[in-house]
Amino acid sequence: MAPLTTSQAGFVVAGSVVLGCVLLSCSLNGCSAPKQRLIVFAASSLTGVFAELEREFERVNPKVDVVIHTAGSQALRFQVEQGASADVFASADLRHVSALSASGHLKSHKAFATNSIVLVVPERNPSKVTRLDELSAARRVVMGHPTVPIGRYGRLLLTRAGLLETVEPHVVSLESNVKLVLAKVELGEADAAFVYASDLKGRRVKAVAIPANAQVRAEYHFGVLKGAQPLGERWVDFVLSPTGQRSLKAFGFEPLGELSGSHERGGGTVGG
Repeated sequence: MAPLTTSQAGFVVAGSVVLGCVLLSCSLNGCSAPKQRLIVFAASSLTGVFAELEREFERVNPKVDVVIHTAGSQALRFQVEQGASADVFASADLRHVSALSASGHLKSHKAFATNSIVLVVPERNPSKVTRLDELSAARRVVMGHPTVPIGRYGRLLLTRAGLLETVEPHVVSLESNVKLVLAKVELGEADAAFVYASDLKGRRVKAVAIPANAQVRAEYHFGVLKGAQPLGERWVDFVLSPTGQRSLKAFGFEPLGELSGSHERGGGTVGG
């Protein structure tokens, strides 16, 4: 075999050095296959609790990278229908889950929590609203858009209380998710708004009591999307586990074991 030229010998030496560095790095730090990615589409109101569950799930499944996308349930449904890649869809509105099931996008779905609807005002409460029947005194009411779960629930609550017609003229903004609704109140850009009970923790707002005959509770459902990897089922089982249910309760949700079994078609819990 012909002797290597100076240039060729240089390449061999350089390659050996690089290979040696790679092997040394692997021996010191460990070389492993890329983590499996689990993509979860979740309603905005689940942002805090799902972030905590993400950390716990990754702790017990170190080879998994959980990626959670949050937005209004209606926006996430649209993304799925347009071909967005995801493994799990979690909604604050049963209607969006049912629609994805009917169109063949979801394998199945399950309830995993409920959430009460509450009326909130700024800490200084400039409109002096202390009861639901005083809501028409608020000059600037903010609600979710009617296609957004919190928007539909707020209107249902006002309808049950017989206040929809008197309050609607005071609605100055329609938001695309509950986080934007709450932000308007915290920033002093709204005098009152409907949000979820789970949104109150650590926020600069006051809650106004809702009469029992007007109360609405949203029922949360989620499901694994068609074509999803088996990790999707593992996430569903994790949220339904005692660990998942404890986290939901800590964030102000009512866990699965506390569901009343009543739905919009016959009681106070709204399955949609």
